[in-house]
Amino acid sequence: MAQDRTYSVRWYGEFTTIDEINEFEKNHPDTQFQVYLLQGYKKCAKTRVSYYCGQAKHGVYKRLTNQGHHINELSRITGIWIGTISNLEPEPADISVVEKILTAQMYSTLGAQSMLNLTNTKFPTYNAYVINIWHDKKGKRKEKYKTGSIPHDISDLIGHEYVKGEFLRYSQIFEASKIRWTKIEQLEEIK
Repeated sequence: MAQDRTYSVRWYGEFTTIDEINEFEKNHPDTQFQVYLLQGYKKCAKTRVSYYCGQAKHGVYKRLTNQGHHINELSRITGIWIGTISNLEPEPADISVVEKILTAQMYSTLGAQSMLNLTNTKFPTYNAYVINIWHDKKGKRKEKYKTGSIPHDISDLIGHEYVKGEFLRYSQIFEASKIRWTKIEQLEEIK
């Protein structure tokens, strides 16, 4: 029996150029950003927004500047978010699982016509959960998102449970409303 896997991803953005990402990564040398989300318009597209989820083994900026990357298909970028898996030291397989779950959820909720990458659209054959925590470029937690932005379109909690060959998709439950993060003051010790 496979063990459940849970990943907490801290997202930073919203960036609109890869030069902003380069500067951000330089200013945060102790943080390795392993995943990223792109949003924008393809050439000649007027209303249909396209999305891409990817992984970066040597930094997001370096990955996005690779020749032949899907970012080159976008004539206008409306948002880029970069993420770091924060609850564990991820192995390459962990990064792939996070990318797979995010891509599968985007494919499932936004549709194939909106995706630039149509690989990794199948859910894993084990229980896996991704918790997305959104921050602005200064590191402050974001709880309100503009309609149509990546944090608005991606669930804060994506859970997929694999049972005897069937997928039970929990991400649908969280599509209508985002998780409300509440700051809880530390209570005084009771004597």
